[in-house]
Amino acid sequence: MNKHKHKRAYLTLSISLAALAGCITPQGYDRPDAGGVSATGGVGAQAGASGAGTGGNPGQVGSGGHTGTGGAIITGTGGANPGTGGTVVVGGTGGTKATPPPGTVLYQDDFQSDTVGSNAKNWIQDTIDSDLTDGPWTVVANGTNQVLQGAATGSDFTMDIGGDVTWTDYTFQVDITMISGSSYEFGVFGRFSAGTDKDNYYEVYMDDSGGVQLRVRNNGSTTTVGSKSKSTTGDAQLNTLYTFVLDMHGSTFNVSVNGTPRISMAMDTTLTTGGIGLIVNNGTAQFDNVYVTE
Repeated sequence: MNKHKHKRAYLTLSISLAALAGCITPQGYDRPDAGGVSATGGVGAQAGASGAGTGGNPGQVGSGGHTGTGGAIITGTGGANPGTGGTVVVGGTGGTKATPPPGTVLYQDDFQSDTVGSNAKNWIQDTIDSDLTDGPWTVVANGTNQVLQGAATGSDFTMDIGGDVTWTDYTFQVDITMISGSSYEFGVFGRFSAGTDKDNYYEVYMDDSGGVQLRVRNNGSTTTVGSKSKSTTGDAQLNTLYTFVLDMHGSTFNVSVNGTPRISMAMDTTLTTGGIGLIVNNGTAQFDNVYVTE
């Protein structure tokens, strides 16, 4: 069984707005009048002083002050209705829209603009280290989303190749879900290029046991660079999203799956440039949310 033939394949935003209600309550006021200031009437003037002879006439009683009117109470209107929730973008393999890895985005693809039933634009099924009989690559509908699907016919990897052969140091991330198969393997290529004999690439894949392998293939010869057994992760599961991240900077390689480091600080100097790839064997896998950053 040859498992050195390899191919490959990738939000949630919610917004609600609520306006605030205001309340303005100015106080009332009292207005003075001629006889004094009072809310219930002014105090009358005192009687005149006693005069000689007949005496003075009594003073007039002052008129009561007017009662001040209460200030108007103005209640602010309530805010506008809350905004509707943001749209949740569902990833092609069942998860929410992926966040790209750190760095400047060199390339991204979610296959939404591709034609269902055909291979994705800018992706080529490799026929050097595999052939078309290893299984087709087609864009398929997954609910309202579209994903790139690789359907391997056997134990040889079927491979889909993309990216730029001049890329050097970069991080490659993609979402992968196995939807059928047994004794399967699925994963990615990095620094892929056509060699003088066979394709050259770094390959990272997970098998059905949950084990992860990092290998380099150079003109027909394959060497293991790093590996992690299933003991830390358990078996891989069908219909479960796995986010692969392959980071390649200089001769240092790091691999994580679903945010968990699986291979750290592996060293290799064999290949320095190349594109990306998606790979699967012994089953059918769906790929979505492809990101390449530098």
